[in-house]
Amino acid sequence: MQLSNHISKLLFQHDCVTVPGFGSFIGNYKSAEYDFKEEKFHPPFKQISFNAQIKDNDGLLAKLISSELNLSYDDALKKIHQEVISWSQKLQSQTLLLKSIGELYLNSEKSIVFVPIKTVNHLKDSFGLAPIYISQLTQKSIDSDKIKHIPAYLKPVNQSNFFKTAAIWTCLIFGLGAVYYNVNNDLVEQKIAQQQEARNQSKQAVQKAVFDLGSLPSLTLNVKREAKQYYIIAGAFRVTNNAKNLVLSLKKKGYDSKILPLNDKGLSPVAFSGYSDRNEAVVNLRLVQKKENKDAWLFQAN
Repeated sequence: MQLSNHISKLLFQHDCVTVPGFGSFIGNYKSAEYDFKEEKFHPPFKQISFNAQIKDNDGLLAKLISSELNLSYDDALKKIHQEVISWSQKLQSQTLLLKSIGELYLNSEKSIVFVPIKTVNHLKDSFGLAPIYISQLTQKSIDSDKIKHIPAYLKPVNQSNFFKTAAIWTCLIFGLGAVYYNVNNDLVEQKIAQQQEARNQSKQAVQKAVFDLGSLPSLTLNVKREAKQYYIIAGAFRVTNNAKNLVLSLKKKGYDSKILPLNDKGLSPVAFSGYSDRNEAVVNLRLVQKKENKDAWLFQAN
């Protein structure tokens, strides 16, 4: 079983994939950047890191293997355990290569060091965007015998080389930024169209329920936008009363529980609590899995 293939597949959908008894691979969003050493322009990407401290089973990897290999959940865990034993043995004497993820090896202190692979980008929004090689032009790279054939308006000027070079790089950076913007623009427009359709349907529903309440005094509301976008999910229900009962139960235990909007399967997810920081959410997810529900998982709201 190529366990690394299953891990890579999950990293496209999730920011944290735990291998029970071994550690977790964590993805962090990185903006587009230019590598001056390699003279390469990279699109936005998900940078993968490894944390050997987070190794408790969250059920995510076992569920995928169980589904794809048609195994029971317990048999899937056994498969993972066998692979972890093999990995640990290899690490004692050699570098462990995980396809599409990176390399692992032990340093002098017997701690695991992870080197991510650069040829695979696990950020779905950057799918199909390859790095672009851009070499800086220098005076030495121009053949002196060909300079005389270049039109006068294209010949380099001996003065203000510093400002000329800066202007060229500025144009290149903004130009490449426009390229990546246009590639992703279709995705953005689709999301906007879906949101507009939802607003139109809500508006029609409200118009049908308008009542003449007469003249009402003006009311000023100070609305504070909720910045939380990471939620620890306790379960998802088709029956609304079941979701409400779970929320009440979790609130009694001290959780800031709430019901999230319907998902694409028509279920109402119930969250233990929400967080604005992803790392904080991951840490609390592990605590919830130990204390409350081993099948709890992390959801990122749009």
